[in-house]
Amino acid sequence: MSERDPITKQRSEWYDVTDHAVFRPVLDGLQDSGSVEITIAIRRVHDGLLEAFRSTDNGKLHLSICWKPQSEMQARRGKVRYPTWDEIADARDVLLPEDKEFVMFLPKAEEYVAVHATTFHLHEHP
Repeated sequence: MSERDPITKQRSEWYDVTDHAVFRPVLDGLQDSGSVEITIAIRRVHDGLLEAFRSTDNGKLHLSICWKPQSEMQARRGKVRYPTWDEIADARDVLLPEDKEFVMFLPKAEEYVAVHATTFHLHEHP
């Protein structure tokens, strides 16, 4: 397998925060639905945080990744951006199995789901 040649070098690590108290209520609500397993990772970037929710539902993997402002000041100023391609690729490489393929697709408007305004979704390719 050849390595990706990113435009920007990733300098920070992903940290598993699945058991952090902040995420417990969200996870409890989602996992009550039955067959869903969820892990959460965060990564600090120069202008905020990346959050990645990895879930397995009926045997298929899914990764949601979003950018969030790191401070209340950024949030009040309306700072917003999407994760970059390199940040998405890094999350895919670090948080998902390398022997599987993943896709991003744009669903029909009525099927679109966005928990956060800057979220992208990777779905396991059938």
